Amino acid sequence: MDVKQLFTALTLLLVSNIGWAQKNESDQIYCTALQQYTLSIDTFYSKYSNNKGAKVKEIFLQKPEFVDSIPSIVNGYTIILITSANQRKLYKDHRNRLTHTIMFPLTNKGSELFITITPYRGELKRNNYTLGVSDGTTIYFKFDCEKQTYVVDKVKNWGI
Repeated sequence: MDVKQLFTALTLLLVSNIGWAQKNESDQIYCTALQQYTLSIDTFYSKYSNNKGAKVKEIFLQKPEFVDSIPSIVNGYTIILITSANQRKLYKDHRNRLTHTIMFPLTNKGSELFITITPYRGELKRNNYTLGVSDGTTIYFKFDCEKQTYVVDKVKNWGI
């Protein structure tokens, strides 16, 4: 291998590692948002629910195209990814009704960065899916200069 080939190989390796690190950091902010969302569910459930029995610890999350890796368990909640390949079966397995959760891409508005996670009342009727929204959670982030990373600033639950 001559010097030019070695230089090209090292450059490609460096660029691929930088790209992987950036994607990994991007995935991390979405995992943090999902962790905050599960904590928000626990708080909301204990405060407002009339049902004091066992609660379902599953989140049916539409597979975000902008995230490579979602953990299968977050704060005791099993994360079940909804894809085009399994969506129909998941709905059928749950009597054509599902809490169909969608995580939206990181958004900035002015100096605020946030991720919104919305649980929809999903229903399958005669080969058509309908989603009804009533509430959601928005997780806001700020940049921590000392840690050189984004950290959670605040979490807001909202409803219609």
